[in-house]
Order: sequence, then structure tokens, then C-alpha cells
Amino acid sequence: MSTEGAAGRQKRSNPRRQQLIDAAAELFMRHAYDAVSVKMICTHAGITGPGLYRHFPNKQALLLAVLDESLHLVHDEARRIASSTPDAEEALIAMVESHLRLVLDGPPSPLIFLKSEHALPEAERRRIRREMSIYAEEWISVLIPLRPDLSESEVRLLTQTVFAMLNVTATLRKGLDLESIVSTMKPAALHALLGHGAAESHL
Repeated sequence: MSTEGAAGRQKRSNPRRQQLIDAAAELFMRHAYDAVSVKMICTHAGITGPGLYRHFPNKQALLLAVLDESLHLVHDEARRIASSTPDAEEALIAMVESHLRLVLDGPPSPLIFLKSEHALPEAERRRIRREMSIYAEEWISVLIPLRPDLSESEVRLLTQTVFAMLNVTATLRKGLDLESIVSTMKPAALHALLGHGAAESHL
């Protein structure tokens, strides 16, 4: 399964707009939202100030675009996997790899959201949280039948904890190449989710 094609199509649809989103995502991940200026984003993207305003009315709108793009990518892939993979364990394995690769391809929206949610209107904060919950439900619905030993609340806790583990890999790469990270973190996530080594034959 490749998630790079979907991300690539997004980026080719409007290259200049995507340059701004990519630059802003990196800066919002590395710095506090209030410390990132429009000038910094434009410089990082190689675009003039007026060029930014042709695509976004302000920095807040750019933050929302960063969050929405990342959420839509991971959610679209999870939906596709869940609907096209009848075997629950195989679906979960594919969802873990998809999430991990997309997180490593660009800063994960949950980490940026946690750092920047104070800059968003309450309605947008609620919307983003709701969309994150809807994404989590894709995983939870796949995992519940695989973990009859756990209550639904425990499955939810486990899923959110694994999300946190996978998301933080974007900040801990330390020079490791993508495949090394995937080969390390994918089994760790699956062992945590499944509670046994049943997935080993698929890795």
C-alpha cells in the first residue's frame, strides 16, 4: 500500500498553496504559533507576502489548512483501508503503517493542534477535536473485535495512546531513514494494540 500517491496528488493540485502549507506546518511544529510570523512562513516557502495572501487571508487560516490537510489525509486512508480490507487484523496493520508513513511525511496535526489550539476560535477547536475523534473511530471499530479481552473504554484508551506514540516519531527521527523508523515502530504499535505476536507473520 502506498500513501505517497495521495499526498503527491494533493501537492500537485496547487503547488504554490502547498508550499505555504508545508512551510507553515514545519514552522508551527518547531516553534510556538505566536513566534511564527507571516514573514517567516513566506521566507521558508520562498514566496512573497502578497503571494501568501492570494491563498490565505491570514496566519490563522493557514494554521487551519495545515491541520485540515493532515487530518484529511490520514482519515481518507483509514476509511479506504477499512472499507477495502475485510480481515480486521490486516486492516489494522495497514492502518498503522499508513498513519506512520503520513506522520513521517509531514508534521502530524495533533501535535501542531496541541501547541496552537489557543489561536483558534472555539468553534474551530471543537471541529478539529471532533474530526480527530471520527478518525479514531475508524481504528476503534477495527480493533474492538480483535480485543475481546478489553472493554470499549480500554480499547479507546489503547488507541489514543498508540496515536500519541506514532505521532511523536515525527519529532524523534534523529537521522534515521523512513524505512528504519517504520520497521521499528510498526511492530511496536501492533504489539501494543493486539497484545500478542499474532501480527508477526504480516510484518
